[in-house]
Amino acid sequence: MGKSPFLLQVAMEVECSCLLKKIAHLVKREIGGYLFYEGMIRNYPVVISLSKVGLIEASSSLTIGIENYHPIAIINYGIAGATTKELHVSDMVIGTNCVNINSYKSSFSPALGGVHPDKWELLTFLSGETDRFLSYSSDEKLLALALGNPPKTNYLCGTIGSGDVWNQEVDRVLFLNEKYHILCEDMESISTYTIAHHRDIPVISFKMISDNLLLGEEYDREVGIYLQEYVFSYVEKLIGNFL
Repeated sequence: MGKSPFLLQVAMEVECSCLLKKIAHLVKREIGGYLFYEGMIRNYPVVISLSKVGLIEASSSLTIGIENYHPIAIINYGIAGATTKELHVSDMVIGTNCVNINSYKSSFSPALGGVHPDKWELLTFLSGETDRFLSYSSDEKLLALALGNPPKTNYLCGTIGSGDVWNQEVDRVLFLNEKYHILCEDMESISTYTIAHHRDIPVISFKMISDNLLLGEEYDREVGIYLQEYVFSYVEKLIGNFL
C-alpha cells in the first residue's frame, strides 16, 4: 500500500457498514479467517479490520493486521455498555486509557463460604514480574487531536473497561465504576491496547454507548452510525495533523 496506513479496528459489521461507504478505492481481503478492508481517505491509506467479538478474536485479527499492514496508528472503535449514570445511549466515550475487567484475583473463601464478587481485585498477571493492576494509556497526540475535534453528541473522557463478560448485575457495574472509575465496558479494547503497547504503536479508542443497565436503557446495536461519521472526520483530521 506504500505509506503505512491507519488501522481502524471494529468488532461487528454493523459498526463499520456506513464507514465503508465513505472509503475510496475499497478492496476487501480475507487473511487468516479475518476480513480487512483497504482503501483511502483523502488519498491516504486506511485499513478497516473486522475483528469479530471477544478478546481472542481481537488479539488474533490485530496481530495479523499489524504483520500485514504495519500501521502508523491504531484506532479502535465501536459500541459499549455504560457503567455510569452520566452516560445515555448514543453518548460517547473518548478513551484515555483501558483496563482488563476480566483479569482479577478473588479473596480467599473456604468451602461453603460463598462467592463475593465485590472483593474481586482487578489484577494483571505478569510473567517474571510482580502481578499488579495495569492501565494502558491512549497515545497523547491521538488523544489531543480527539479533544480538539470533539463529537457533537454528549461525551466523557476516561477509562474503558474491557473483557469477555457482559455485566448484568447492578452492584458489579457500580463497583467497577466506583473503584476503578470505568465509564463503559466492551469485549475487545484491552487486547488492542496491550498489543499496541508491546509493539509501540500509537492507539486510541472511541466507544458509543449502546445500553445502560443503571438507567434501564436497553441494548441498541444500531447506535454506532454517528460514531462511524465521527471516526471518518477524526481520520481526516489525523491525515492533516498526525503525520
